[in-house]
Amino acid sequence: VPPISEAAVEKPVIKDEPKREKEASKKIKKKSKKRSKSKKSKKTVEDTVAKDAASSQIPKTDIIS
Repeated sequence: VPPISEAAVEKPVIKDEPKREKEASKKIKKKSKKRSKSKKSKKTVEDTVAKDAASSQIPKTDIIS
């Protein structure tokens, strides 16, 4: 009986940990998005143009393939 009770105790603990990790990752993602937005506003127009050019090149490669 003791080993069964131990297994039952371990399962909920394992389930709780990934949920906390997901919540933490969501919070981190939200923060990173906010930071990236602030960085974009601070970056020069050249940086945005370079990004647009890079993004425009991606679909071209898809069309060729």
